Amino acid sequence: MSAEQYQVEPPEEGNKNVRHNRFVVKETLEYLAHLRQRVKDIEGFWLHTLINHSQIAAVTTSKEDEHALSYLQDIELVQDANDFRPFELKFHFKENPYFSNTVLSKKYTLPKGTEAAPADGTITDELRDFEGVEDLEASTVKIAWKSDDKNLTKKHPRVVQGGHDHKEGEECDHEDDGGYEGDLGSFFLFFETAEDPLQIGEALISDILPDAFAYFENRGDNSQGAEFGLDSEDDEGDDDELDEESGDEEGSIDLEDEEDDLPSKKKRKLAKGKNGQ
Repeated sequence: MSAEQYQVEPPEEGNKNVRHNRFVVKETLEYLAHLRQRVKDIEGFWLHTLINHSQIAAVTTSKEDEHALSYLQDIELVQDANDFRPFELKFHFKENPYFSNTVLSKKYTLPKGTEAAPADGTITDELRDFEGVEDLEASTVKIAWKSDDKNLTKKHPRVVQGGHDHKEGEECDHEDDGGYEGDLGSFFLFFETAEDPLQIGEALISDILPDAFAYFENRGDNSQGAEFGLDSEDDEGDDDELDEESGDEEGSIDLEDEEDDLPSKKKRKLAKGKNGQ
């Protein structure tokens, strides 16, 4: 018997996970491209889609965060189906009173020394072993705040247990007990720091973006309303001053008709690696 016959075949479960993840990325990108045209005239679509998710809601507790996110026009996912590991999230904003950036981008890249996937589609051990966002390196972006009074990350800093403000590049000790201890601060710290205590990046790519319309209607798998079988409702008691400042009018969109036009929902969850184990 030759040496080649003794070679161990790659675990089939790991190969299935890679093929599944490539399918997930392709389906999600197609879904978002279709969704984008359908919801572009729905006022506050992305604001409500985000804050209806339980993890995002935990870091958008201030009215100012919600008001800033009301200017969010689109979330663009940049990802390659062949090498599904690295990705970029581009938050597109219209003119707003908080910052001058029109795009806030968060990149998740392969660590130095990690090989990119072969262009011919070959499945490698690194693709099989991919565990998710935790295997990637997150970027930071400098937000061009229009004034200190509008600097939400300065006004609402992240405070870890022990009472000190979290500084960029500083590690937060929240893994020993399986949770985060302290004040998570402004949602916009997601862009300015690499630290992501509630795994917002993972929630966006694996949960929210593949099923954005369901989260808009507060019925996504991890939405605040899903646990109780509630429908999405407009927030009550919004600050009148913030509402007047936004100057936005409610759109007259038939949501049921819009959902009927969207592709049928499929579970688009990325599979974990380690050869499928």
